[in-house]
Amino acid sequence: MDNSDAELSVPALQGDYTTVVATTLGDDAGRGNGNWTSAQDVPIEQDALNRCIYAIREMVRTYRATFEVTCVLPSYELLDISIPYQVAPSAVVTEDGNGFSLDRSEWGSVGLLTLDHTNIPDAVQGSEVGADDKHRLDYFNELMNRGNPLFVWRERFVEARRALNVEGQYGAAVTLSNTASEVLLDSLLASLMWESGKESAAVADVFAEGRLAKRVKSQFSELLGGVWVLDGTGPVAEWFHKCYRVRHRVVHSGYSPSRLEAQVALDSVHQLSRHCWDRLAVKRKKFPRTALMLLAEEGLRRRGKWCSFMKHFSSEIAPREDSWLRQSQKWREDVQTLLMSSE
Repeated sequence: MDNSDAELSVPALQGDYTTVVATTLGDDAGRGNGNWTSAQDVPIEQDALNRCIYAIREMVRTYRATFEVTCVLPSYELLDISIPYQVAPSAVVTEDGNGFSLDRSEWGSVGLLTLDHTNIPDAVQGSEVGADDKHRLDYFNELMNRGNPLFVWRERFVEARRALNVEGQYGAAVTLSNTASEVLLDSLLASLMWESGKESAAVADVFAEGRLAKRVKSQFSELLGGVWVLDGTGPVAEWFHKCYRVRHRVVHSGYSPSRLEAQVALDSVHQLSRHCWDRLAVKRKKFPRTALMLLAEEGLRRRGKWCSFMKHFSSEIAPREDSWLRQSQKWREDVQTLLMSSE
């Protein structure tokens, strides 16, 4: 500030902007009792900031539905990395014909609160690409060019992470998480059936739309072993109840999940993928082609499953066979063609 007596002229802000001031009572008893991994996971009953964000979000939901405005729903992740705040030692609540109002004139000094999210402009989100990554990049580039579902599953999973951690769009995070899981499961099942020598026409009905849960229960246990039940405990049951069913509520009932529900849904898909890869590694001798395509030597070594059998298969048999990626992709396309023609 200029200390002279001259009038200070502040230039007008350019463009559209919105200033939001929200106030909440600081009744945060029990905030430290939960095992929260992040500040935004603390329930609104126990955190003043999250209550403010929730109240604003609900107001904007009403506003955009009323006037059909295509604005983005505010969320913790979309706020600036730092926000100003004030605390009053006490508050006076009054009630009139319009409801309750919170009145307090002796606010404390303005502080700056640093939020716990990764939505920082220009921040590098990934590691640098090195010379050793060329083979891996080439492999995924080929998957992309072929439209291989295994590339799509990883792409949807990354989009789900972005929807959750960067955009704060929790419903989208749940639906994208479930889409990733469905692509993963069907891609893995198709590859296993292709390598088993099953005719695409004989098993096309298994991949009919709307039968994913039935496929999980009826097919994977026989092929990969392990637990594939939808009730009880374990990664498959966790995914079914905390992602698959929540997605159905979001899509079919218009349910708005919390951030914690979206995080749990995404985590369940990650655990499901680990379960799939672990079981495939165990059954590597039964499905060596699928294991080498999806896990490669690196994935098998990481699980302690890179053995003499896989070394021999990789060096002696694989080079003499036609592209497994192309063969399995053609098998999957034949299944899709049969399903489309039967509709």
